Order: sequence, then C-alpha cells, then structure tokens
Amino acid sequence: MQFTAATVQCTEAIDWEIVQVNFDTMDPGFDEENRTSPYMMISANFEFNTTVQVEFHDGNEYSGDKLDRIKLWRSRVFAISKRGHEFDITFEISEGAFIELRKYLKVLMRSDCFQE
Repeated sequence: MQFTAATVQCTEAIDWEIVQVNFDTMDPGFDEENRTSPYMMISANFEFNTTVQVEFHDGNEYSGDKLDRIKLWRSRVFAISKRGHEFDITFEISEGAFIELRKYLKVLMRSDCFQE
C-alpha cells in the first residue's frame, strides 16, 4: 500500500505504556464510518506485552497484523507486517514533528529505524 499522509500523529498514554503513531490521508476529525482513503497506525500496549501492531485501511477495508520491520527517512516511512503487507508512505512534516516521530518509532521498535 502506498500513499501520502496528510497528517502524522504521535501519541502516548500511561507514562509510555501505550504508544501510537498514525499516518493518515485525512484530517484528525474525520468520520471513520465514511472512510474511503488509506491510513496506517502503528501501536503497542507495553503494559501487557511488547508486540507492535499495525492497523490499516487500504481505501476499501480495515485490517491489521503484527509489525515486522520499519525504515524511516526524512519524508518517508517503509514498513512490512509479519504477513507481508507493505506500506510505503510519504509525508511532509516540520523538523520538530520529525524528531518526535523518530523518537516514537524508536520507542516502538526498541531501536532507531532512521536511514540516512
């Protein structure tokens, strides 16, 4: 799945026990019931386990899987799920937002996935 994200959101809760990174083609207030465009969300609930999940909508339907690996560049992310779903997402965000994104992905993956 390939798309350009209009928004990139990073959130955490319960002192980093729950961590999420969302790449979406729609603005945050969008009504999910009417979705016809893609998104990908990477998340983990470290309170219960270390599994990193990927949830996505391909423009037609929702699905999910465990995340296998991810690479991050300054304006692109490439991820592969355990079942082989590929996500190639481009984005334009500020330097501050990119630093935050890199930090969140480092927490999720337990290593820095940034590629020069």
